[in-house]
Amino acid sequence: MAIDLIFYINLLCSVAGIFFFAYSLLIVNKIKGIFPSGKVLKKWSFIQVMIGIFLTGYGVNIVFNFIGDLQVILFMTAIVYIFGGLFVFMIINLSYKTYRLIVVESAPKVSKVSKE
Repeated sequence: MAIDLIFYINLLCSVAGIFFFAYSLLIVNKIKGIFPSGKVLKKWSFIQVMIGIFLTGYGVNIVFNFIGDLQVILFMTAIVYIFGGLFVFMIINLSYKTYRLIVVESAPKVSKVSKE
């Protein structure tokens, strides 16, 4: 009974994770459309790659959930913890840099007036 409940919770969480990461890819595409080029665009592209890795991991988790290999699922859980923490750190850091770039670029430029 408990194994069946764990199976369905794992499956539900994996499917929900896939949904959230897939939707996140759409949002990242919109963000990338704002920036024509530069470091920020490259970093958002890297975030897209990481999201793709997470999507793959969630799909693999579903497969191993059906196979019933608990050792692999436990190992994947540990990997998700470390990479999830890294991912959140990268998102927060990149969000800060992106926001700072927007603020700096949108601030009115003050021209230096030379004294005569």
